[in-house]
Amino acid sequence: MRTDPLRATTSEEVVARARALVPGVRTRAAAAEEARRIPPESVAEFIDAGLARILVPTRFGGYGLGLDTWFEVVRAISAADASHGWCASLLIHHPHMVGQFSEEAQQAVWTEGPDVPIAASVLPTTHVTRDRDGFRISGDQSAFASGVDHCTWVMVGGFLHEGPAPDWLLFLIPPGHYSVRDTWLTSGMRATGSNTIVTDNVFVPATHMVRVEDLRLGKGPGGAVNKSPIFRAPFFSYSPLTFVSAMLGAAQGAYAYFRDWSKDRKARRGVAVAQLTSLQVAMARAAADLDAAELLLRRAALAPHGPEPMSPELLARSIRDFTRAAELTLGAIDTLMQLSGSAGFAATNPIQRAWRDLHFAGSHVALSPENNYSHFGRVELGLGRDPTQPFY
Repeated sequence: MRTDPLRATTSEEVVARARALVPGVRTRAAAAEEARRIPPESVAEFIDAGLARILVPTRFGGYGLGLDTWFEVVRAISAADASHGWCASLLIHHPHMVGQFSEEAQQAVWTEGPDVPIAASVLPTTHVTRDRDGFRISGDQSAFASGVDHCTWVMVGGFLHEGPAPDWLLFLIPPGHYSVRDTWLTSGMRATGSNTIVTDNVFVPATHMVRVEDLRLGKGPGGAVNKSPIFRAPFFSYSPLTFVSAMLGAAQGAYAYFRDWSKDRKARRGVAVAQLTSLQVAMARAAADLDAAELLLRRAALAPHGPEPMSPELLARSIRDFTRAAELTLGAIDTLMQLSGSAGFAATNPIQRAWRDLHFAGSHVALSPENNYSHFGRVELGLGRDPTQPFY
């Protein structure tokens, strides 16, 4: 392992670095949306600020920090642009997942240091077969791999059909063993560049595979070698935080823009918008909802750090809160868009981009109200988890 140029850092220091990136992200947001990917300058700034190291174990040169630091960094960057924040979130989150693979896989990914951007397409779309001490995988439908164009290693999912039920597996693939198909043509979250990973008879050693069931239970092999409890936390105790943190940050950024913009706006007949009681009341509700969402997510981000394994009840509460926080942010951005009137739809107005991005992000299956609220209700009523749900 090489000596790293960035010294070990505290949570406060890395959050301060992230906040220092916000002005540059804000100036590049519109161009990133047009290009349908995060610009190289932003990626370089993220790496130079050490974002990829936040959850990497210290023995590999990472910072070994917590999910609360991840949350604060993503919230800060997303205030300038949801797509940038989303990609920053995955830059932090995916190394945490690698830390739950085998020791051999971790060594392979971080042999040259911890600054490794990793993309993922978790859905089980690849064709998987056994091959001696590993697997052969092929597929051209590993979609929604956000930031894949600026990443090196990737993770893709597939079903192995050997027993009475298919086994959902996740495979680590190094650079040069996959290609990327440009499929990301959307009206929201355009700058995430969430294109499709293509594999063609790629050999993956067994040491570079982890079962999704083990991730669900927090029993990946990496949990035995990495000290932090976050490497033994159930997958859904943290995975939705990836997406809803970016949503919250973007909504908070839109609120701040709206507040400052409205101080000098004029309504019809020259009336100052800031003097309208109806606007003041609506802003207060939106601000309170965003504060409530932040409090829910702060609590959820700390839950996997407890010394004891998460109880089913605590996990269900976090799953519920991820979805409720997403709903609160969507309600707030809808209010801001409505209060902005026709001017809010101007291409130069960041509120309309945040509005499009948040509604797109809120459709992510990890934040599904039907799934997540139902799980909480089942646990509350003593019914236990629905065995057809693969992540709870």
